[in-house]
Amino acid sequence: MTFRILLLWAAIIPMAIANGMFRDTVLVRMFGQKRARTFSGLSLSAVILAWTILTIPWVRLPGAPHYAGVGLTWLTLTVAFEFLFGRFVARKPWPELLRAYRFEDGDIWPLVLAVVALSPSVAAALRTLH
Repeated sequence: MTFRILLLWAAIIPMAIANGMFRDTVLVRMFGQKRARTFSGLSLSAVILAWTILTIPWVRLPGAPHYAGVGLTWLTLTVAFEFLFGRFVARKPWPELLRAYRFEDGDIWPLVLAVVALSPSVAAALRTLH
């Protein structure tokens, strides 16, 4: 079960990278930096939620608190990945890494993180309605 939870989270990484590349190569030219960042955050949130809805049945957890735990795990992994990769691989300075958390220049990263945290619970709830 833990392997599946980690695998589903890890699959989000290339989606987020592709989303960022699309933002930088297409959306910035079309809409400018500020709107591109907002649109990119919204599209990444939609992709994460759709991915989770499609794949969460594979995890098969016994109840809602477990899905909330998955969301908190994914949130922790996402923030850790962002800071560790950003700081030690991409060599970004701390102020640049923290900028995304201030809702500046169209950035809605904290809302994306909320989607990461809530999507397993939302997906599980939606699955039980059908």
